[in-house]
Amino acid sequence: MAESFGVDARRYDQARPGYPDALVAGIVAGSPGPDVLDVGCGTGIAARQFQAAGCAVLGVEPDARMADFARSRGLQVEVAAFESWQPAGRTFDAVIAAQSWHWVDPV
Repeated sequence: MAESFGVDARRYDQARPGYPDALVAGIVAGSPGPDVLDVGCGTGIAARQFQAAGCAVLGVEPDARMADFARSRGLQVEVAAFESWQPAGRTFDAVIAAQSWHWVDPV
């Protein structure tokens, strides 16, 4: 079901609201650095806000259609489910999951 959103990624991106600027600013201020991992980034709605706030964002997205849309908006995205994604030794200062955490297997 999570991958059903990619059927019309453009429309999804247009219809889905962004996040409060104060929320993004608070997370950025509380982060020890600018490197952010966006779990289930979708079309990159939250990722673009963090990027605009000066962060370097890497998205992880299981739906290739959503990832392609996010890339078309200037984001770096790797296609994988978070549970099987390999960070390859990379570390991040903050991990966000705007509207996707409930899709991640809790185990």
